[in-house]
Amino acid sequence: MSRKTTTAAENRQARRRTLRLLLDRADRGALGRDDAALLRSVIEPELAAGDAARRAAGGQQAAVRRLQHRLDAAEQAIVEAERDRLDAAHPA
Repeated sequence: MSRKTTTAAENRQARRRTLRLLLDRADRGALGRDDAALLRSVIEPELAAGDAARRAAGGQQAAVRRLQHRLDAAEQAIVEAERDRLDAAHPA
């Protein structure tokens, strides 16, 4: 893993630990004003990361569909080429 990827993963884990701590405080009714601001600062990057992941996944799914169409067309072309080759080898 690159240093940038490692740092991003470490930052994400730190945000998640903080989020769990704040949620525990909220469950106990002990979430203060500063905690609420911290909660927002932790949640916003998580929401952005989730949105980015969904966009990336959507793009990847679209690319897979395009490649599947190309593969289907290539397979059809192979079947037709084999049929043409057999027809040429064994004229009626």
